[in-house]
Amino acid sequence: MQSTLNRMLRFFWQQLSVAKGKLWAIIGTLVGVSVIQYFLPRITQIIIDQVIPKQEIGQLWFYIALALGLTIVLGGLNTISTYWIGQVSQTAISSLRDQLFSHTLKQDMAYFETSKTGDLMVVLTSDINMLQNLISANSLGLLGEMLSFVFVLIIMLANNWALTVMVLATFPLLFWTNFQYTKRIRAAYRKVRTSAGKMNNEIQETLTSVELIKSFATENQTEQDFNQLNVDNRDSQIEATKLGAVFSPVIDDINYLGTVIILGFGAWQVMQGAFTVGSIVAYLSYLAILQAPVRQLTSLIQRIQQAVVSYERIEALTATVPTITDPANPVDVAPFHQAVVLDQVDFNYSDDVPVLKNVSFELPHEKVIALVGSSGAGKTTITKLIERFYDVTSGKITFDGTDIKQMRLKDLRQQIGVVSQDVTLLDGTIRDNINYGSKATEDQIWQAAEAAKIADFIRSLPDGLDAQIGERGIRLSGGQKQRIAIARVFLKDAPILILDEATAALDNESERFIQQSFDRLMQERTSLVIAHRLSTIQNADEILVVEHGEIVERGTHAELLAKNGRYAELYEMQFK
Repeated sequence: MQSTLNRMLRFFWQQLSVAKGKLWAIIGTLVGVSVIQYFLPRITQIIIDQVIPKQEIGQLWFYIALALGLTIVLGGLNTISTYWIGQVSQTAISSLRDQLFSHTLKQDMAYFETSKTGDLMVVLTSDINMLQNLISANSLGLLGEMLSFVFVLIIMLANNWALTVMVLATFPLLFWTNFQYTKRIRAAYRKVRTSAGKMNNEIQETLTSVELIKSFATENQTEQDFNQLNVDNRDSQIEATKLGAVFSPVIDDINYLGTVIILGFGAWQVMQGAFTVGSIVAYLSYLAILQAPVRQLTSLIQRIQQAVVSYERIEALTATVPTITDPANPVDVAPFHQAVVLDQVDFNYSDDVPVLKNVSFELPHEKVIALVGSSGAGKTTITKLIERFYDVTSGKITFDGTDIKQMRLKDLRQQIGVVSQDVTLLDGTIRDNINYGSKATEDQIWQAAEAAKIADFIRSLPDGLDAQIGERGIRLSGGQKQRIAIARVFLKDAPILILDEATAALDNESERFIQQSFDRLMQERTSLVIAHRLSTIQNADEILVVEHGEIVERGTHAELLAKNGRYAELYEMQFK
């Protein structure tokens, strides 16, 4: 706990130190607040002990005017310091959020495939908000109250050390209570964050699987699953709340003990002629100043415990280092013009189970290479290696003779356009989705739509290109989604095209229209086509049959049928 807390505090200092000048100005205003907070009770003491007994009306008006003036200045200083603290803290949190978002985007595909979206959402939203609460204006304002604490404490000791020491005697009990609380609350809030992550994952999965849930009529079971997670989160929250509910009244009791000491011992000193009534009133005001940071410390400890748990999760994210990165000295490459070559490529995921074994083939410029084979044979994995979403375990992949590991990721991926069976669309307009990743003009967008044979459909909509398509394109049919994806690739105008079973989920009529769009898209491009329906790749320059991670056959459609091997078997199953 202590090491995590220290790291978190160092992190905050690094974030806040960017605004050192503003921090010094804040400290200056807080010192002014501390001084005024001392003088206001002092004025009250003077009025009670000196002005009232002497009945000096002029002096009374003077001190009242002075108190009002100081109160106005105090309000101004508090306003300025609160605004500056909020400005500094919000800037720091905004910078952190940008850093985390950027760091997350740089992670490998393997990271996203093994991480739960709900957990990432909690880190990027709730956990950052928890840190934001910790360095909010209210929390950082505690610095000013601590300055007032130290300043007033020195004055109190100088004026009446015996009474002050008796009041301070309550503080060890206070801090012991804090210590007992912190031992329990951290574990409680870790359970809260964990249960919140599970609940968010369930919500994410449910909202993206509504059609499946309704199709199988599993609403009740889904509700029960969510209810159990919700109950777990509720119970964790209640346990943490119970600790706070027990802790806060104890703090209040200890604080009131200080008031009792001042009233009792102070009154006794007044009776002995060693103290004044005005001094008692002033000391009660000073006690409030001493107790203010202590009362805030109660909620601050709670926020610190929550923040430490959140910071641990943020640290876990920032500690994740991508392995797929730009090389230290990248090679500048010209636009693709020769071939992509896979040379004796082996690949396995982290479980060391071979996925590809000794895969070698060439994807020549402006040729069409097709991959066919059983599901799970490794066809899509090959395309992911070409895009360098993963690195080969052994062997190499070259781009016009340059190992793709020596290229900038952006340079490589900008030259590859992909249309897959699972189309990813944004919750926005048709224009947004076609123009994604491009900065095309209106005419260029329409040209891409015409090429993808989606223009007529767009014109039929009241809002045209500005029509909303809904989350994940829910308002569109499968064929319409594919054609928007094709239009997007037309705009990208990449020289290499990967089609990954892009028509597998479409009906025959939709497939025929989409295939026409593909035929136009593949013109003067180098194409790697993964096909389930063999009728779509009969004209490929070369067909590779992949089984169990190996290329078991290769040749043209006619050559492979003549071999009467695995390709012929697949063909016969589809067309007999």
